[in-house]
Amino acid sequence: MDGVLTDSEPAFHAAVNDILRRYGESIALDAYERFIGMATPVMWEQVIALKRIPATVTEIIEAYEAPLMARLRQPRPPLPAARELLATLRGRGVPLGLCTASYRRWADAILASAGIAADFDAIVAGDDVVRTKPDAEPYVRAAALLGVAPAQCVVIEDSASGLTSALASGARVVQLRATGTAAPPMPGVALVIASLAEFPLELVAAGRIR
Repeated sequence: MDGVLTDSEPAFHAAVNDILRRYGESIALDAYERFIGMATPVMWEQVIALKRIPATVTEIIEAYEAPLMARLRQPRPPLPAARELLATLRGRGVPLGLCTASYRRWADAILASAGIAADFDAIVAGDDVVRTKPDAEPYVRAAALLGVAPAQCVVIEDSASGLTSALASGARVVQLRATGTAAPPMPGVALVIASLAEFPLELVAAGRIR
């Protein structure tokens, strides 16, 4: 979702700094990039340690909710060619699932702000699984909800954590590098693309992987 369908990572980064400023701290984007795709409690545990914030993970997450939701609800267009690719795949009868490490309420806000909330047959959020990305569980669960094996799925991912999760599931993985926060090219992916307009539609036909 983040960095694949919309460029919502800047909203998360800005909300992290909303909280850090309360403690006289901030984190630059290049330092923040290592946390992209992590489960929120893990991310905050590491940020608290890095910045020596005198607060618990629970306290920080509670404070983080309001500024983050305010930023996520701001209108945000899908990334170039995202809406067109979703429509083309649906027209070809390809089942569509979405996996995100974000909590369900955050995912709902992001998808609504981009106008693509109704495009998916299955959504697996960070609070729907025991082990989120980089574990394979989110993609294994999404495939099951779509009624297929992970090996029958093509995954589009951009973050190191998400790519690791998708590869571990056994899916064929296309790495998207459409935003400034995308991970460097990762070994094991089927191909790397710079835009969703480059997605090779020949990989899927009538809902079946080729």
